[in-house]
Amino acid sequence: MIQQSNSIRRSTTLTAGILAAILTVVPSAIYFTMAFSRMTGVLETEGEINARVVGAMVVSNPNMWQFEELRLKELLSRRGSPDKEVRCILSLKGEVIAESADHLIRPLLSKTFPIYDAGHHVADLRVSRSLAPTLLVTVLLLCGGGITAHFTFFRLRTVPLRAIENAYRSLQESEEKYRSVYESLNEGLALYRAVPGDKEEADLILADINPAAISVFGFGRDDIGKSIRQVQGGLFASVRAALQGAQGELCLELKQEGAGRVFTVNAFSMGEGMVATLLEDVTEKKRTAEQLENLAYYDSLTGLLNRRMLLDRMEQTIGMAQREGLKMATLFFDLNGFKPINDTLGHEAGDQILIEVGRRLKGSVRKKDTLARLGGDEFVVVATLDTEENATCIAQNLLRKLTPVYEVGGREVYVGASIGISIYPDDGTTPETLLKNADIAMYNAKKPGVEFCFYSNQMNQKLQERTKLEFELWMALEREEFFLEYQPIVDARTGRITAVEALVRWMSPEQGRVMPDCFIPLAEATGIIVPLGEWVLKTACGKLRQWLDAGCLPLRVSVNISGCHFMRSELCRVVEETAAQTGVDLALLELELTETCLIKDVEETASKLWRLKGLNVSIGIDDFGTGYSSLQYLKNFPIDHLKIDRAFIRNVCELPDQRAIVDAIIGIAKAMELHVIAEGVETREQADYLAQRGCDELQGFYYYRPLGEERLLEVLRAERERLEASPDSAGAGGTGVRGEAGGEAGGGGGNLSPSPSGRGCPKGG
Repeated sequence: MIQQSNSIRRSTTLTAGILAAILTVVPSAIYFTMAFSRMTGVLETEGEINARVVGAMVVSNPNMWQFEELRLKELLSRRGSPDKEVRCILSLKGEVIAESADHLIRPLLSKTFPIYDAGHHVADLRVSRSLAPTLLVTVLLLCGGGITAHFTFFRLRTVPLRAIENAYRSLQESEEKYRSVYESLNEGLALYRAVPGDKEEADLILADINPAAISVFGFGRDDIGKSIRQVQGGLFASVRAALQGAQGELCLELKQEGAGRVFTVNAFSMGEGMVATLLEDVTEKKRTAEQLENLAYYDSLTGLLNRRMLLDRMEQTIGMAQREGLKMATLFFDLNGFKPINDTLGHEAGDQILIEVGRRLKGSVRKKDTLARLGGDEFVVVATLDTEENATCIAQNLLRKLTPVYEVGGREVYVGASIGISIYPDDGTTPETLLKNADIAMYNAKKPGVEFCFYSNQMNQKLQERTKLEFELWMALEREEFFLEYQPIVDARTGRITAVEALVRWMSPEQGRVMPDCFIPLAEATGIIVPLGEWVLKTACGKLRQWLDAGCLPLRVSVNISGCHFMRSELCRVVEETAAQTGVDLALLELELTETCLIKDVEETASKLWRLKGLNVSIGIDDFGTGYSSLQYLKNFPIDHLKIDRAFIRNVCELPDQRAIVDAIIGIAKAMELHVIAEGVETREQADYLAQRGCDELQGFYYYRPLGEERLLEVLRAERERLEASPDSAGAGGTGVRGEAGGEAGGGGGNLSPSPSGRGCPKGG
């Protein structure tokens, strides 16, 4: 590179010098030559003309012409160009006869021309011009050419050299960058030189390696010069074999046995018999890819397939069943009793149970069957079978494997399962449909005494009806299709109406009047009960305000609060907003809750109840005696009323044990200074007995059925008029006015509180 650069430098200098010399000399020389030639031609022309003129004068005056100096000077002064010149007539002896008056700067260019008289040479005419202007211009051109030549010389000499230097510098920088990249590569780069080998096969000899190849891939400097078959114990020998006859880039994956490492080798030709191999350790990438695949297709807790992979396997199994004419069973598992274990023993214990369930299921299914966990405590088994009876055997076998006790944290716990089964192609032809139908069947298997259940169209129809009813409930809230009826509560001693219980009803455009037992359970299950309960509370308080403004006597309004409503919503805030909107005195509002809802979260329940009590709201326990409560709760909670469930009132006059229960409840309430209400009173005997036992208030069909607002106002006005006419005539015991007597069993109706079982069954009526 240096020799080539010097040669180019010499050639460039010589060429630039020659061109500079030409630019310096040639323009000035050309100008001087042309100017000199022109001046010479002009002198000759002027001289010949003037010589003829003077000769004519000499011929005309041969003897005296020499003495006519003025005329000669006049003749010499005549010229055809403005250029200065000196004309002089000389005798043959060289003496000046006449001369023009111009002054010229030396050096001069002169030309002499003879003057003849009758063919005799008598004198000479000398014409002179100054060469100074021409020489001055020539010198200026010479200087300008020299300057131009000097600039041209250096430009011609330096530009190519600078370009060469820049190219050399760029090449050097590029080489340094290449070397930097070459040495800083995380991948190992090994350069091989192809040399002829045995049997006309080219061998690859290691020529160079980068630091990564040394530190990461175990190459050594002493490996340079060795055959690729010798480096790393021949690990890369397959590259040589693969390159034979291969075109373009070659990519191979190699495993290093013992070390558990995986390499990718990219081999490509670099020309001039050189081959480069780029090595990358993809062990971690492969491990990460496997982990991502496990996350994408497998459950991280149990190692079973997840939903995504399950659907793919089901597609394959459906295809196989279709080809071979088999049926396919989809068994949808849901563990029973798992949530209480999670809540009491913690999620770690729950995870141990799920892992054990997965292990037991793995040991119970065939290799060709598919086992997956969908999430939570839901598992799915997919199996091919000849007949549906085989699905029964599979379900029974799996249940037997799952039912033995589980030991968690040194404790033995029992976990059962409910299984829903759908059959391909009878219950669906797609994985999604089969899973959905098996899920529907599983919920039917939750019924008492049922362990597994096959899907049927009736189940789907019920589910669709439930879904439709849920939608209609939401629409009913928006379209204001709900309304309230009110069942009076009377004083057990006087028979006077002291309170009314607000009962929700639904007037559906399609179904007509819908009783609470048809929609309250679904409302609780779907959460619609919360906005519905708020509507009942605000509507009842608003109506009470209207009745008081219309002149009715003050009375309590009892509103049933669902357990879902009590636990999920900010009930205290709703009550405060209701009081602010309606202006009703909260001392006239009674909220009824069930025992079951009170014991779910004792601390939170107590906090909410005391806040309500601080608002001056009365709090009652509905359906007392049918739930699971503690007398300790009654002592610690701010309870005002106990309402004895109608189940104990129905046969209170016939069955001694029923009377004993009622007497015990009344006795406990009185001992704790609680107000006692009995609901479901249908006969005079029941009313008399309860009044005698100290029951404070009575409610039931014996007195009043649930009334519409207009009918209730009529009853309230009639009672007010009766009291005003005879204020001391109110009867005692159960002999008060029966506004709406007799009728069906079961007095209350349609409250928003769940039944003692927690399933939300409303009161009839």
